[in-house]
Amino acid sequence: MEHWDDLNRIAASLKDGLIRPSILVSKLQSMQRQNPLQQALQEVGRVAKTLHILEYVDDPALRRRVLIGLNKGEHLHSLARDIAFGRQGRFHDRGYEAQLNRASALSLVINAIAVWNTRYFEQAQTALAHQGVPVPEQVWQHLSTLQWAHIHLNGSYHFTDITLKEDFRPLREYQGSRLQRAAQPSVSEGADAVIMLTPEEEQEELLNPMQLSLFLEEEDDL
Repeated sequence: MEHWDDLNRIAASLKDGLIRPSILVSKLQSMQRQNPLQQALQEVGRVAKTLHILEYVDDPALRRRVLIGLNKGEHLHSLARDIAFGRQGRFHDRGYEAQLNRASALSLVINAIAVWNTRYFEQAQTALAHQGVPVPEQVWQHLSTLQWAHIHLNGSYHFTDITLKEDFRPLREYQGSRLQRAAQPSVSEGADAVIMLTPEEEQEELLNPMQLSLFLEEEDDL
């Protein structure tokens, strides 16, 4: 509180461009002893962190958003680790240029997978629309283009005898969701058999009414 006016002057100087943040930080760090102004800046930072922690503890929606963001980051890291399986995904190059080349190549492969999946998502959406099963708009926010279970990342590669339709591989046939199948009784060995879903499964089906399967069962690996 004693240095509130000084903090306002620093904020005004930063906003008006009279001083660069890097210069301010370097000046504060170069002092041998912690001066009161530096301590005041740290206390302001602690106030902001405390408010964020309290909001995080009290707001379940915020916790879910943070968890979704963390999961997206970890998902990307998992894909990068699976792609760069050689040398356990570590960069042993000493030179900066060699490390940059390796990182750029990894980024290029990740982007190629994202583009590949995006194009096939579009094909799957079109195919489902022709079958009279349009994809609800709310489904897309739960889908990620960084999926690689259907991609053969290591081993033997075969580039012959691939059946393409307009530059695309065949898609799996959509058999309907469990909720749709539950509403249609089926006959098995002369007896009526109905698929029964629990309330939790029905809710899951309503939130995720379909899965966009990209490839035929016998062509799981690219």
